Amino acid sequence: MKVAMICGTWPPARCGVGDYSDQLCNALSAADVVVEKIQLDNWGLKGLPAYRAALHDSDADIVHVQYPSVGYGRSYLPSMTRWLAGKRPCAVTLHEYEIFRSYRRPWFSPFSSFGARLFSRDAERAAFQCSFPSKRGFDELVPIGSNIPVSTKASDRAPGSVAFFGLFWPGKGIEAFLELAQMVRSRKDDQRILSIIGAPVAGQEAFRDEIRTAAGRLNIKLHENLNAADVADVLAVHDFSYLPFPDGADERRGSLAATLVNGCLPITRFGDATPDWMKSAFVEAKTPEEAYAIVAGDKLDEATKRDLRTASAALSQRYDWSGIAAKHIEIYEKLLK
Repeated sequence: MKVAMICGTWPPARCGVGDYSDQLCNALSAADVVVEKIQLDNWGLKGLPAYRAALHDSDADIVHVQYPSVGYGRSYLPSMTRWLAGKRPCAVTLHEYEIFRSYRRPWFSPFSSFGARLFSRDAERAAFQCSFPSKRGFDELVPIGSNIPVSTKASDRAPGSVAFFGLFWPGKGIEAFLELAQMVRSRKDDQRILSIIGAPVAGQEAFRDEIRTAAGRLNIKLHENLNAADVADVLAVHDFSYLPFPDGADERRGSLAATLVNGCLPITRFGDATPDWMKSAFVEAKTPEEAYAIVAGDKLDEATKRDLRTASAALSQRYDWSGIAAKHIEIYEKLLK
């Protein structure tokens, strides 16, 4: 079986969907699927001839679009894939459909005629079905995998250590982590290891500088622009991760998956879309004050902590790429039939 994988951005360019697509290609290749990555320098309408030619020249059995991604911009070309790919069956993975405002959702109409649509969350699938009740083809749920591997280094976890992992982007939870750090240091808790692992974002230089200044003032270990293996090694020495997503934890959180597979016990917020299986194994903290009570041992005894860590370790299998690749192969075989 050969699959043509379409994505607007591929590593080393920075894009979460691009990272996901690259990992999926690697996992499919490990499962003996031949994968051809198709990429364009220009996804505007001027790129249509090049895209049509790339699809025409590919002898893939399946064409699979990852949408959206940074490189597409507002291009219509990905949604035209079904008509440009000839008679080959087409699949699309729709990442975070719910975030698009209502006036943008008509752009997704062509995807309603694709052979298969893949979603990481049931809420996303339900939202799409509500928008396009007369869609064709079939819909499937496939969990995301961790873009960060499991650390191969044997290391001891520093008791009570806490890591934040994510891009330096306002409103994504890093501000709450800094509040936690302020509480830790104001209580003369100077030995507790606190770490921020992530990368600056273009256009957010002022916010990046704020993070760097706060890290220096609060004795936070700041790890910028690490490769995936090094991120895994840093996470593997931490006891907790604190990822207070403003709208709650759910299956789409790649940073949560990365900390989970590397053995950190996640402290996070629960929201309307947080599945029960996460609530059973993660620790909820609605505020940085509650998070501090957890890491300081005031709210979580050692026996409960061990039970939660065992449950979290079991959940990490959901993010295993070999299983995710197997699910994709099942979908591809269903399409070919």
